[in-house]
Amino acid sequence: MLNLISCFLRVFLSRSAAGASTPGVKLLGEVVTEMGFLDVFSEKRNMRYQRGEKVHPASFDNLPASSIRTSSAALGTPSKGSSGKSKREPPMGWDKAGGFPNLPLPPPATQGRPRRKPSSSCSVCYCLSLFFSFLIIIIILAGLTILIFYIIFQPRLPKATILNVVVTSFNVTNKNGGPIASLADSQNPVLNANIAFTIQVENPNDKLGIHFRDLSVFVSYNGTQFAHSFVPPFYQGKKTKSEVIANLKATSAPLSQSQGQDLQAAIGQNDIPLSARITVGAALEIGSWIIPPGHIQVLCQLRVSPPTSPAGAKLLSKSCKWVRNAKI
Repeated sequence: MLNLISCFLRVFLSRSAAGASTPGVKLLGEVVTEMGFLDVFSEKRNMRYQRGEKVHPASFDNLPASSIRTSSAALGTPSKGSSGKSKREPPMGWDKAGGFPNLPLPPPATQGRPRRKPSSSCSVCYCLSLFFSFLIIIIILAGLTILIFYIIFQPRLPKATILNVVVTSFNVTNKNGGPIASLADSQNPVLNANIAFTIQVENPNDKLGIHFRDLSVFVSYNGTQFAHSFVPPFYQGKKTKSEVIANLKATSAPLSQSQGQDLQAAIGQNDIPLSARITVGAALEIGSWIIPPGHIQVLCQLRVSPPTSPAGAKLLSKSCKWVRNAKI
C-alpha cells in the first residue's frame, strides 16, 4: 500500500512540475503501469499469441514483425472520413469482424522417407550371423579349455602289452571232436583250444588316475577269429602298472579245409602263429571328475608252442604295437 501511494505521488508531482493537466483516470493508468501490475498479463497474452491462439496482443508494439506492415494504414494512423472526424483504421492483417490477427500459416510438415520394414532375408541373415558367432565363441572357449588342461596335466595314453601266453589245449578235430581220419573230416575241421593271456597295463600319468572300463582280448589264426574274452573293470593309480589274466576258450570253432591242414602242420612243428588284439577302454580321473572313456587298440603277433611240444606250452615270440584300427 505504501509503495502504491509513493508511486502515485511521484507520478503526480512529476506531471505537476511539467505543467501538464493529466486527467485522474490517465494518471491512475500510469501509476498501474509504473507498478508493473500489467506485466504479468502482457506476458501471458504474448505467450498465447506466439502459440497461435486468437487473442489481442497487449499493444501494437507486441505484434510480430511478420504481421506489421510499413504502410500508414498498417500502423493504424488516423484517417478522416466523410464527416471530417478522425477515424483510426485497424492495422493490416487484422480481421475487422473478429478483431483477431490473421496469423501466417505454419509451413507444411515435411514427412520423412518411410522406413522400410526389415525383410525376412535380413532376419535370416542376422540369425545366421548370431548363430555362427556364438558357435565360434564356443569353439574358441573349448579349445582354450583343452589347451589349459593339456598344459597343466599333460595326459598320456595308457599302455598295454602281453607278457605271457599259456596254451593248455590246442587241437584240430572233426565236428564230433574226434581226430581227422578221413577226407570228409578234413573238409570240415574245427578247433578246440584253451589259452590264458597275461596282460600288463600301465598308467604313465603323474597327475591322473585311469579307470579301465572295457578290456577285451580277441585271438585269431590266419585271419579267422576263434576266441575272445573280457576283463572286469578296474582302477589304475597314478604312475603304476598292473597285470590281468584273460582266459580264452574255443569250442568247435569252424575252420576252412586249408586252415585245418596248415594248423595241423604248425602243431606238428611245435610253432603256432597267432594274432591277438587287445582293446582298452579307459577314462581319465581328475579329482572327483571322470572324463568319458576313449579306446585304444594293441595288435600283437605271437608264436606259441602247443602242450604236446617236448619243451611244453610257452610263448616263443611276440611283437605288439599300438594301432588306430586293428583288424586280425
